[in-house]
Amino acid sequence: MTFLTLDHLQKSFGPTRVVHDFDLAVDKGEFVSFLGPSGCGKTTVLRMVAGFETPSAGRIVIDGQDVTRSRPNQRRIGMVFQAYALFPNLTVAQNVGFGLKVAGVARAERGPRVTEMLELIGLSDLGGRYPWQLSGGQQQRVALARALAPRPRVLLLDEPLSALDAKIRVSLRNQIREIQQQLGITTIFVTHDQEEALSISDRIVVMHKGVADQTGTPAQIYNQPATDFVAGFVGTLNRFEAEVLDPARGLVRVEGAEIALDRPLPAGRITLAARPESLRIAEEGIPAEVTGAEFLGSVQRLRLLAGGREVVLDRFNAPGTELPRPGAQLRLAAPASGWLVLGA
Repeated sequence: MTFLTLDHLQKSFGPTRVVHDFDLAVDKGEFVSFLGPSGCGKTTVLRMVAGFETPSAGRIVIDGQDVTRSRPNQRRIGMVFQAYALFPNLTVAQNVGFGLKVAGVARAERGPRVTEMLELIGLSDLGGRYPWQLSGGQQQRVALARALAPRPRVLLLDEPLSALDAKIRVSLRNQIREIQQQLGITTIFVTHDQEEALSISDRIVVMHKGVADQTGTPAQIYNQPATDFVAGFVGTLNRFEAEVLDPARGLVRVEGAEIALDRPLPAGRITLAARPESLRIAEEGIPAEVTGAEFLGSVQRLRLLAGGREVVLDRFNAPGTELPRPGAQLRLAAPASGWLVLGA
């Protein structure tokens, strides 16, 4: 059931329009990520939902209530920022309870709620410490608890992990997802990190130049990109120029190798693409020369040149499988379903 509706949202700053006719319906309890490069409009949309920016056009509806012109404190929204924004003169417990105090929650109710939130984020024994006595990951967990304490209808997270190191990011993003599922709270998560979005989202909105290029599940976004931008932005993509030999049969020629696809194609020349994990070394296929190879534990990554283009091939590491040396001549193939046709 739709809980949050963004209906034809637009936002302009002076003559510059930064969000163009943005539509989205989010179900209750759904975790949706806005993914895109800097300046694509994702944070501006989030700030409009929070009430920090007023839409130039369009509506925002939460649980059947039109909140487009409501003040932020009237929307019952929890917000977690990239900067922890904790009060340095307040303890962890006081920081978590701050929103409850502002909301007018009775003192007798605040204590148990703060205790509940500290247990939820795994910091029950640190309630008496000050923010400067915590690690970055712990501070961000406190910020999350503070946002959740007043029981908001919607949780908004604006790149909350970008200031943390890699290991802490992975651990905290998994904890955020677990807490979100445990509470069943409708959540929007803004990030420019595709791995974050792919790993924890129910759906992803890929944004580009103020519009939603594609909305779908992580698998749909990665495996079935709807636009050239999505195909290139999400994951690594190898591109090949191809000549269509038989449009009806989907037969093409790439660097002298004939490839049969599983779909009809437009006549002329097209651009094919394949993910690194879709490519494999074969007896027949596209000729390529190895330029480098990396051992990444469970994966071997080969770097090649094919038709003057750089190509990356990932394959699982298996005992006894040697890395090919630079200069080795190989041929590349992929299953018919592993080829993407760009711009068609």
